Amino acid sequence: MLRSYANTPDLRNGLATKILVVDDEPVVRHVCQLSLASDDYEIFVTENGMRAMEKLRSEAEIAIVLTDLKMPGMTGMELLQAIKRDFAHIEVIMMTGFATIENAVEAMKLGAHDFLLKPLKAEQIRLVVDKCREKITLNRENRALKSANEKLRELQVVKDKFIAITSHELRTPVSHLRGYLAILNEDYFHTLSAEEQNDCMRVINAAVLDLEQIVTDMSDLLALEQDALVMKRESTDLNDLLAQIVHEFKRTVQERRQNLSWHPCPQMPAVYVDRLKIKVLVSELMQNAIKFTPDGGCIELSLQQEGEFGVVSVRDTGVGIAAEDLGRIFEKFYEVQSSDHHSSSKTGFMGGGLGLGLSLARAIAEAHDGGIKVKSAPDKGSTFQFFLPMQK
Repeated sequence: MLRSYANTPDLRNGLATKILVVDDEPVVRHVCQLSLASDDYEIFVTENGMRAMEKLRSEAEIAIVLTDLKMPGMTGMELLQAIKRDFAHIEVIMMTGFATIENAVEAMKLGAHDFLLKPLKAEQIRLVVDKCREKITLNRENRALKSANEKLRELQVVKDKFIAITSHELRTPVSHLRGYLAILNEDYFHTLSAEEQNDCMRVINAAVLDLEQIVTDMSDLLALEQDALVMKRESTDLNDLLAQIVHEFKRTVQERRQNLSWHPCPQMPAVYVDRLKIKVLVSELMQNAIKFTPDGGCIELSLQQEGEFGVVSVRDTGVGIAAEDLGRIFEKFYEVQSSDHHSSSKTGFMGGGLGLGLSLARAIAEAHDGGIKVKSAPDKGSTFQFFLPMQK
C-alpha cells in the first residue's frame, strides 16, 4: 500500500510525532519508550518486521521507525526495503550491536536515515531522533516550496497565454470599432448608400457583441469556479432546447458545407437546469466541433437517457485531438494550436478563441452536478458528452 506525501504529518502544528520502535528484545523497546517519553513523541512498539508493516498500514502518520538490524523472520534490512517501497516518506533509523561499515553503507543506500549503536543511551536516542524530525520538517518545507514554485510557473504560463490570446481576440473587434467609427465621423459617410451605411453599423454592432461575449465568458467562468454564479434552474425540455440550438447553427454549417444531424430522445423527461447556461454549454461544444471539422465534414448532436442521467453528445469528423492534449483541453486559455499562429474566428476552420470555451463547458456541467468527457484521436474526429442528472 503506497502512502503519499500528503499524509506526512505537520511536525510544526503542536501534534506529537508518531514513532514506531521495532525490536525483538522487550528491554530495547522499553528503553526507547522511556528515552522518548515526552509531549513531542507518541511511541508505538512491536516485536518484528511483519507486525511493523501491519502497524504502518493501520496507524496513520507514523513519521519515524526505529528498527533492530537482526530480527527473526524479517530482518531490519528487509523491513527498511519494505518501508521505502510502500511508505517512501517514512524515515528509518537502524539499531544494532553488530555495526559494520558494510551494513552501514548498504542501509544508507536503501534509504536509512542513521544508525544507533547498542547498548542504547537515552541522550543518543533523543539526539538522532530529533535530527531525524528536523530533516522531515525541512523536507516537508522543501516540498511545499517546490509546489508553490510550480504553481507560480503555471500561473506565469497562464498569464502569458492570456496576454497572447486576448490581444488577438480583442484586437480584431477594437480595430473594427476604431475604423468604422472613424468612417461615421467623416463627412462622406452621408454620401454612402443606405446599404453601405447599414453594413458599417452591422460591423460595429458585431464588434461590440464580440467584446461583450469575451467579458461575459471570462466573468461566468470565474463565477462558476468560485461557486458565485446564481443558477436559475427551471424545468426544461432538452429536446426543445437542443432543436433550437441546431436551428441557430444551421446557417453556419451551410456556409462551411458541413452536414449537421440531430437525434432527439422523445421519451426524455424534463430536467431541472439553468436553461441559458445549458444553451451556452451546448453552443460551445457545437462551435468547437464546427471550427475543427473541415469543410464538407459531419457533425452530429444527439440526446439519450442513461439511467438517471440525460446525456448530450456532440460528435464530429474533424481533425481530432492528440492523446497528450486530451488531459489539458479543459484548462483555461489552452489551445491545441500555438498561440503564435492564433487566428480569431468563431466558425472558420481551426479558428482560435480565448481558450475558455471548454473550461466554461465543464464548469457549467459540474455546476449542475453532472460532468463532461471526451473521446478523440487525430484525424478520427471527437465526441464530447456531458451528463445531467434528471432529478431535481
